[in-house]
Amino acid sequence: MNPEQTNPLFILTMGDPAGIGPEIAVKTLHNFSSHFDIAVLGDLSVLIQAAGFVGLSPRFNRMLSAKDFKRSAINVIDAGLISPGQFEIGKAQPQCGKAAFEYITRAIDLAMRNEVAGVITNPISKESLKMAGINYPGHTEIFADKTGTSDFTMLFLLKNVGVAHVTTHCSLKEAIILISKERVLKNIHLLHKAMKNLGIEKPRIAVGGLNPHAGENGLFGDEEINHISPAIEHAISEGINASGPYPPDTIFMRAFKGEFDGVVSMLHDHGFVALKSLDFEHGVNITTGLPIIRTSVGHGTAFNLAGSGEASTESLKSAMNAAYMLYSRGRRS
Repeated sequence: MNPEQTNPLFILTMGDPAGIGPEIAVKTLHNFSSHFDIAVLGDLSVLIQAAGFVGLSPRFNRMLSAKDFKRSAINVIDAGLISPGQFEIGKAQPQCGKAAFEYITRAIDLAMRNEVAGVITNPISKESLKMAGINYPGHTEIFADKTGTSDFTMLFLLKNVGVAHVTTHCSLKEAIILISKERVLKNIHLLHKAMKNLGIEKPRIAVGGLNPHAGENGLFGDEEINHISPAIEHAISEGINASGPYPPDTIFMRAFKGEFDGVVSMLHDHGFVALKSLDFEHGVNITTGLPIIRTSVGHGTAFNLAGSGEASTESLKSAMNAAYMLYSRGRRS
């Protein structure tokens, strides 16, 4: 056993090589010290380039397995997939999408084999994935597919409030069609379990409406009457502290004032507009329902900042801490 590797070891995927992922990984892990350890799964040559962008000269350690971990260095499982001369910083490219996808699948494999405590992900470009012929709308769906998980959702955690989204990466037209009692109830269940895993014994779950004013008793749509309210009633009958549906324009304000522990949002942008307007830097994505821990930064590749060395590391730090919190409670996400 490696005497330097006594803490739980998490894998951090490098993210899209052309985005800010390599830079924030280097900035965060330079002189990093905590009660858990991190190894980057990516391309060492890209991380070395990123160190130059952020003005650092860290020591890197190439790992083949956990026994190679060295606490005095930035530890890297070098995928050997792409190097700086093979792509352009700050734009979507198929070779970057292919590499980013490979980092993710290798990290999932390590976690599924219990060789690491969990996976933390840096941002990828959905456009780069598509250009590479990889037809997943995002991280969440990749993790679900590769772990064989059918019941899952995207949970966004900010200021101790968890938000689950009934629909995510699809058109608004499709999202409205997807709203059903079964889908809403599944997300209530997943959010309730996730918040308990995060230490809240009896989570107060608020469910948002789909339509303006939560439909105003059918004046502005009947999805609340036909699907959302029946799901809430079912959850209550199971002993879950659920309530709603509440107007989506006020539900988040009430949650962040302390009235609720979690919110089930019908639409991607109902949740994320509110969350990212409140605090863009500290939010964390958690994929709930998986057999492994997976947390992620709450932002994208920020191609406009790539190569500048100016990208914030705050969301990555929050994602790392959330992963350890889940691990320390003996929970999966």
